[in-house]
Amino acid sequence: MRERPPLHVPTVDGVVLGLDVAMIRAVLAVLLLGEGQRITTGRIAQALWATPPKSAMSNLRTYLARLRATLRAGSPHLATRLVTLPDSGGYLFPLTAGELDVPVFADLARRGQAQLRAGEHTAAAATLHDALTLWRGPAGQDVTATGTLAQQFADLDEQRVIATEDLFDARLAVGATAGLLQDVRALVLDQPLRDRPREQLMRTLYLAVDPAGALDAYQKARQCFGESLGIEPSRRLQLLQGAILRRDDVTLAAGPES
Repeated sequence: MRERPPLHVPTVDGVVLGLDVAMIRAVLAVLLLGEGQRITTGRIAQALWATPPKSAMSNLRTYLARLRATLRAGSPHLATRLVTLPDSGGYLFPLTAGELDVPVFADLARRGQAQLRAGEHTAAAATLHDALTLWRGPAGQDVTATGTLAQQFADLDEQRVIATEDLFDARLAVGATAGLLQDVRALVLDQPLRDRPREQLMRTLYLAVDPAGALDAYQKARQCFGESLGIEPSRRLQLLQGAILRRDDVTLAAGPES
């Protein structure tokens, strides 16, 4: 996956506004992920630091002031989007529908997963592809945070991986295996302890008329799980290995039952 450029905000005039200070990007990320809801300074501090320093509130005031100044430099209108709520001691950054990729991605991923469960594999593949094109790299790749924001980014990355696995299942179901082997191998390298990419690699290799490669993929999964976790492969992977040995094309095409 390509390197993600620094977080940026397009102005109302279409000008890209760079934010070259990591902590200011982090503050903006907290506000944006609040999706227009009030965010207190205490919550921002918890998002940025696992253990907020004594200077946290002072630092935050500086970051917010610099964020507002940076937004104003790009567009006075954009600067008004950062709203201070003095009575409640918080901030908000109002958003309109479709402005933030996170809820758009989540909606597309849910829709694609529902289509996959309903057996609408072609539609699922298209929807999930659209969802994943919104990603340009790991969540928060260029943002500094050790508090709850780091967990939010981890949760978003987990959703991305699940959507990617769902897309691969949809592509396998419709036989769209062109280029799939390279994509699945990349996911296995990125997520070596997940079952689904290992299963998808075995199925893709078998469908590419490489049963020996599929069995080798199982043995590599077994070695990895044994060395890293001290466990045997899951029942699904074991059933898949058996199907490969039997040349059970029906099971290999559909995947083993849980």
